[in-house]
Amino acid sequence: MREPVRKHPSSSPRESSGRGPWLRSNLPSMASICLIGPITFSSVALTTPYAALGQSPGQSSLAPPTSFPPPGSAKGLGARSNGSRPNAPRTSWDEQVAPAAPGMPERNNATNDQPASDRVAPDLQALYDRAQAATSVIEYNSVIESCRTVIGDSTRLSSERTYTKRLLSWAANRRGELRSDMAGKMVASQQFDDAEKLDRSAAEDFQLSIQFDPGRWRAYHNLGIARALTGNIDEAIELFSKTIELNPKFVDAFNNRGELHARNRNWKQAIADFGKAIELSPDDSALHRARASALFSNGDTEAALSDFQRAMKLAPESAETASEYADTCQSLGRWKDAAEAYQKSLKLTPSNPQSLQNAAWMMATCPEDFYRNPEAAVKTAERAVRAAGNAPSASLLHVLGVAQASNGDFDTAVATLNEALQTTTDPSLRREIGEHRALFQRKRPFVQSGPNK
Repeated sequence: MREPVRKHPSSSPRESSGRGPWLRSNLPSMASICLIGPITFSSVALTTPYAALGQSPGQSSLAPPTSFPPPGSAKGLGARSNGSRPNAPRTSWDEQVAPAAPGMPERNNATNDQPASDRVAPDLQALYDRAQAATSVIEYNSVIESCRTVIGDSTRLSSERTYTKRLLSWAANRRGELRSDMAGKMVASQQFDDAEKLDRSAAEDFQLSIQFDPGRWRAYHNLGIARALTGNIDEAIELFSKTIELNPKFVDAFNNRGELHARNRNWKQAIADFGKAIELSPDDSALHRARASALFSNGDTEAALSDFQRAMKLAPESAETASEYADTCQSLGRWKDAAEAYQKSLKLTPSNPQSLQNAAWMMATCPEDFYRNPEAAVKTAERAVRAAGNAPSASLLHVLGVAQASNGDFDTAVATLNEALQTTTDPSLRREIGEHRALFQRKRPFVQSGPNK
């Protein structure tokens, strides 16, 4: 599918004793997800067909864990970075070989005492070869039409027609995967309308595949991802459940169903699914990150930290894992652990906007003087803005403004927040930015209240 990023950020401001309504809860929220597996995503938000998701063929892991972004910087489904996994086509493409044609038995009108054929009908062998060599939608179209002709021929052996149904199912699923991957590339080039049309065609292909072979679990999984991309979460969960029923050892199905349970805030179900995926693939760091996020959201912070630490051991060179662990530590007030993890993440990827943004937020707003460094916060936030390119997000500008106020430059901070307000229509983010702007107009910086306060 397309590339996914599944970050979970943003929390909304809350009343905090003695601080005022501008204070936000810095607990991460499962605001985004990313699915994987037959049809491996790229960036697609679940509610909008194109927001983010991605993954490579045959890999498992759907949703990485929650990450704590600064105010209002919710990350939606998007390019899912799964630790050490590379981004790849939305579909898994792991069933690369068409079903082989068996030696066919006698024809339908033959008597029982006639010998069975000991070789495959030449036209079916040729059809198999064409299916195996197909690489384009047009070629798959031709294969599928030829299969329909064989299936509709009442003079053919029953076994030949049965086999051809399986071959048609396989080809339809492959065509759907190809269309889904093409849609992912169109999303990357901002051709959203064309991508949406291709995604609809891909979903129809997966349905066709299931029609001709109800046991083709990959088609159920692909259709589940297609449904998730268009926001049909409940149907997608049912399709992933059917995939698991047909193939209880398919990691991606557990991972993706867990991600959708998390999307619905059904944390216990999500934790159970991620746990099952981990049983099947214990060394997958992305799965540990996914479960850590769900555990955190369910209030089991110690278990969440344990999973994050396990993920870091499994993928020590993963900047994203270190960054998400840092975000979680920051939200828990574990400032030392957060600082060390941000340092590691930025050492691995010095220009990662999200890590720079969240590190700047901590240095600007940490309630402990030892870890608060307003001057460094401004420089780090400015690096994040440069790394983001020509159009920094409102949340990134928000963090820059907070850092500038922390450094005593309130007038510049107010101007930066005015710019941030012009770049977003999100009501909760606008409210939070407005509250901070009012604070800075009174020449007061914003400082986190810290956990348990």
